[in-house]
Amino acid sequence: MSKQHHVIILPYYCQDEINRYLKIARLMQSFPKQNVSHSFLLTASPLAEFSQELLEAYSQIAPTRHFKCPSQVFGYPEGPTAMYWDAMDFVAKEYQGSTGFSLWLESDMCPAKPNWLERLSNEWYHDETPVMMGCYVPEVFKYRLFRQPKLILDPHVNGGACYAINFSNVMPPEARIGVFDMSVYGHAKLVGQVRASQQITFSNTHRVRRDLLDPEKVLLHGFMQDKDTFIDQCVKPLTTVEMKSANWSPVRDQIESWQRRVRVQFVRRGHRAMLENMLLAKERLEKDHGRKQIRPAA
Repeated sequence: MSKQHHVIILPYYCQDEINRYLKIARLMQSFPKQNVSHSFLLTASPLAEFSQELLEAYSQIAPTRHFKCPSQVFGYPEGPTAMYWDAMDFVAKEYQGSTGFSLWLESDMCPAKPNWLERLSNEWYHDETPVMMGCYVPEVFKYRLFRQPKLILDPHVNGGACYAINFSNVMPPEARIGVFDMSVYGHAKLVGQVRASQQITFSNTHRVRRDLLDPEKVLLHGFMQDKDTFIDQCVKPLTTVEMKSANWSPVRDQIESWQRRVRVQFVRRGHRAMLENMLLAKERLEKDHGRKQIRPAA
């Protein structure tokens, strides 16, 4: 195993997730061989059976092994959080000595470029190697007429991210309390660099085809989207018409932004309100600082 080895973790709980991962595997099989050392870790929920289909599919791409999470913790968000730490502990033990990352690749995340892993690896090793690298979410406020803005989400890096192989070893016990991506952010900043990657980004079913054409985006996350619809849109080949329309993407992006600003005035509660305000916060951050200059909050 190369010292610069990356582990791609595929956590799964049910057959629907297995089916999505199989679609993603077929897409990866169509890509040229990644010029970086990597392997896959198929991480099953305590209630899930090992999937031979997944093992066969991903073994065609790179070395692949199964891991069944031992923690008997269920429900949301406790179950996924326990699986995350089980996998991180396993990676730290089995791949110790590697300076690479473990990528927590959820079933609503999909590569957008044939050389996606090489590009993430290059970013990981650019300058000081971080302890965590992913899609940064700034403070999110809900703006209300005649009232003070209300903080609805603290800064963090979305959980579908790259983590140092020894991540679980350098995190204090209190980092394991609460939902993992919200919990680890502050602790990670105390022990090393947290990198905001513009190559790992949120997308949705309305704009995913445009995002596939964006040269700066290599890994898309259909956060709070219909997962099957999103992955189907990701793996479908781009058409000639779509590629020719790429020059119009900035205009369509601006129209989408205006529409979102109107919607947040009417969608006041629930997950939809949080998502819309979060995307607006990220837009403002990128506009103020530029895509390549974003730094996570202290």
